[in-house]
Amino acid sequence: MIVIFGLIVALSSQTPQTAESTGRIAGRVTVEGTNTAVAGVRIILIPAGPLMRPPRPAGQPLRPPPQAVTDQDGRFVFDRIFAGTYIVSAEKTGFVPFNQPDQRHTVEVVAGRATALDLQLQRGAVVSGRVLDPSGEPMADVHVMALRRSPTSPGRTVARLFPAGPGAQTNDIGEFRVSGLAAGEYCVAAMPRGQFPFGGPAVAPPTGNARTTITATFYPGTTDETAALPVAVAAGAEVGNISFTMQSAAAFRISGIVVDENGDPVGDAMVMMMGDPRSGMFMGPVGSGQSRADGRFTIGEVPAGSYRVTASVPLRMNGSGRGRFVTFGTGPIVSGGAAVAASGGGVGAVSSGAVASVPVIDQATDVVVTDADVTGVRVAVRASA
Repeated sequence: MIVIFGLIVALSSQTPQTAESTGRIAGRVTVEGTNTAVAGVRIILIPAGPLMRPPRPAGQPLRPPPQAVTDQDGRFVFDRIFAGTYIVSAEKTGFVPFNQPDQRHTVEVVAGRATALDLQLQRGAVVSGRVLDPSGEPMADVHVMALRRSPTSPGRTVARLFPAGPGAQTNDIGEFRVSGLAAGEYCVAAMPRGQFPFGGPAVAPPTGNARTTITATFYPGTTDETAALPVAVAAGAEVGNISFTMQSAAAFRISGIVVDENGDPVGDAMVMMMGDPRSGMFMGPVGSGQSRADGRFTIGEVPAGSYRVTASVPLRMNGSGRGRFVTFGTGPIVSGGAAVAASGGGVGAVSSGAVASVPVIDQATDVVVTDADVTGVRVAVRASA
C-alpha cells in the first residue's frame, strides 16, 4: 500500500508540469532572396512525434495543431508550445507552400527555451489558360490541376504524377488560373465536375446502347498521360495560353453490393471509386455514390481503366456519445467483359461474357473496366476497432 501510495503521489506531482514542458518559437517570414516581410502567412506546427504534454482526458476532443498568422512586419510567435519535434507548414495565396511533398522542414521545441525560426517563401508561379468541351465551346466548372512527376523508382517504368496543390476551377468562359506553383515542369490536367465526391444515391443512369462521357484530359488534349506536354514555369512567373479541348470516351457502369462481415447488406455506405495508384497517376475520385437500403450501388459514366473501389460509413452514436467507423475493402479484380479472380496479387482464370459477373472473394483488390459494364462487385465491410 505504501508503494502504491508513493507511486500515486509521484505521478500526481508530474501532471502539472505544463510550464516546464513547453517552449517558445518566434520568427519572421520574408520573400525568398530578400528582406521583404510577408504579412498574413498562416503557419501551422504539425507534431512529428511524441510531445512532452499530459495525456488527453477520455472524451476530450483532439487538440488542433498550433497556428499563428504573421503581422505586418512578417513576425509571428508561438508561446507555451509543448516540447518536441514539429513539421512546419506556411501558406499564403500567391506563394509556394512551405511544406512541399518532396521537402520537409522541422523545428525542435526545447522545454524552457526560445527557438528562432525565420522562413523565406518563394513567390508562386502561375499557369493559366482555357478549357473547351468536345464541340469547341468554353467549359465551366472543370477542375484543373498541375501535376508533377516523381522520380522513377527501381522496378517502376512510369513516373508517378502527384498534384502540386489543390488546383482551380474554370469560370463561365472556361478560363482557369492555377497559382502558388514552385519553379519546375508540370503536366496540366482537367477533370469533369462529376468526378468528385460525393453524389447522391448510386443508382443506374439512363440506359442506352451508345454511352460516352467526358474524361480526364491532359494538355495539349490527350487522355494518355505519357503524351502530356510538360509546361515549364520559373519562380514567380506566369505561363498563359494553356488551352486544350476535353476528350470523350466510351462510358460504362460498375455495380455491386456493400455487405458486412456476416454477408448482410449495408445501406447508406459512401462508395468511392479512385484511379488505381499503381498506374502512376493520382487524379482523385473518378466516381462515387451511396448504397441503397439493400446495399446495392451503381456508378455510371466510368471510362475504361483500372480503379480501386472502397466504401465507408459512420455508425450510429452509442450511449457514450462516441461514434465508430467502419472501413471497407474492395472486391476482387474485375474486368469489363470478364471476371478475374485474384489471390495474393496473382491472377486466376478469365471467363468472357457480355457483362462481368464477380465471384465472392473477400480481398482488397481492383476493378478493371475494358469494353463492357461490370456487375457483381462485392465490397466487404470490416468494423474498425
